[in-house]
Amino acid sequence: MLELVVIGSITEDLIVKPNRKEEQLIGGTPIYVAATAKALGKTVGIVSKVGTDFQVKHLKQIHNLEADLNGFQISGNTSMKFKNIYDLKGNRSQEILSSSEEITFEDIPMAYNSVPWIHLGPVFNEISIDIITKIRKKFDFISLDIQGLIRSTKGSSKKIIHKKLANFDEFLPKLNLLKVDDNELKNMTGNKKLSKAIDLVLNTGLEHLVITRAHNGATIYRKDECFEIPAFPTTIVDETGAGDTFITAYILEFLKTNDCQYAGLIAASTASFNISTLGSITNYTREDVINKIQSQYSEFQEK
Repeated sequence: MLELVVIGSITEDLIVKPNRKEEQLIGGTPIYVAATAKALGKTVGIVSKVGTDFQVKHLKQIHNLEADLNGFQISGNTSMKFKNIYDLKGNRSQEILSSSEEITFEDIPMAYNSVPWIHLGPVFNEISIDIITKIRKKFDFISLDIQGLIRSTKGSSKKIIHKKLANFDEFLPKLNLLKVDDNELKNMTGNKKLSKAIDLVLNTGLEHLVITRAHNGATIYRKDECFEIPAFPTTIVDETGAGDTFITAYILEFLKTNDCQYAGLIAASTASFNISTLGSITNYTREDVINKIQSQYSEFQEK
């Protein structure tokens, strides 16, 4: 039985790094969610659209993730494509090269109606905020990664900038969980002081906030509690998808245990494996994840 369905664009990303040959990798929230779930011994459902320009080799990679693809479509002429440009310090700027079709509530297969958790992972406005109200009526748990709702461009430029969300106080109370990073949180609220941005979000009535920080761990707020989740030692190769990896592992473990601290440790350990490799291909197992935690915290017991 599926426990999680992810909605968002699967992307083709052109990676440009100093002194390295350009690479094109498959990406997008659904890919990292499915890859993480597979590594942890779970299967997720994918609701996504790519265009007829999507490369066959990337279609094969999608099938290799062993996800449920009832909600996956090839529709329209173009896929979501980004150019990710890194400087010598690892800082990234992005350009949008093309977009895929909008993903709507009607694209969610009826076969997914019994799945307890829906995770919304837009990358560039391919999901409308209005979909949250419709999903709320059918599914028990809804989480949202805010990144794709605050991305925009200015004029004819393809460079991605971030915008404030004027109505976040209207839709956040409809969510069970919001996933952000520090910069996304400050941008969406329009407040440059992180503590104030956190207060603005939690004061909407949102009960569950997960702030991911790649190799620096995470902070989790749930109701009146706050949990600081440490990062685990690793060699950093590529932090792309670290947040997606973290939130996938977190959701799957939280569904099972209702324990934020426990789920956070599993998620942080899982994310450490993600950032030690390039791209979305996983080469670790749940056993590896647990062993890494126990190497740091000998008292940790798997639930």
